[in-house]
Amino acid sequence: MPSHLAKELFAGHLDCALISSVEYLRHQAGYIYHPDLCIAAERVVHSIRLFTGSPTENFATHLVKVRRIYTDTASRSSVSQLQIVLRELKHDIVLEEISNAEGKIPLLNADEMLLTIGDTALKNMALPSYDLQREYFRLFGRGFVYAIWVYPKGLVDEVKPILSQAAANYHANQSHYLREAQRFGFSTEFSQRYLTQIIQHQLSPARLSDLEFFEQKLNI
Repeated sequence: MPSHLAKELFAGHLDCALISSVEYLRHQAGYIYHPDLCIAAERVVHSIRLFTGSPTENFATHLVKVRRIYTDTASRSSVSQLQIVLRELKHDIVLEEISNAEGKIPLLNADEMLLTIGDTALKNMALPSYDLQREYFRLFGRGFVYAIWVYPKGLVDEVKPILSQAAANYHANQSHYLREAQRFGFSTEFSQRYLTQIIQHQLSPARLSDLEFFEQKLNI
């Protein structure tokens, strides 16, 4: 999980890790991120969702009746993104961290939500839920950088070219990796659209601007 990788990196157990962007923004001293690579999304993300115990409606309207949101321990960036959304909408809702180890959506009351990410979110998209990035984009007109490759500044000459070459290999053999993605149980059509259109791996100028905007909203 990104949250665990960040702990391992900052403890000196890893030379490099793909970690939540918020973890880097809070622990920048002595570290640097790869300038070209990330995991980001623009208008929607699909894999970061707020599940609800009642039918969905206008998101801001729905939040009025929500008293508690359970947050998965897997990702820090998505929790910070949610906090920014709630603050912008002026909702003071209790966030309670849980470990959703079984990867299932529990039975929720009408005044509860669950924020979860990854395969758990994707495999349960048919359940009542909100795409967090969709709501973030509606509020700010911004994409979001969820994770970046981070390493100590002293290792930049060794680590950066390894990551750059890995990214080049992926793009040169993308069809192979898309076929490999089928083992996660998603259709070929969905996997291709998700990995090539929804999720962005290039830290473009637009996404870098989104990362800087996120940092400003964090008030670090």
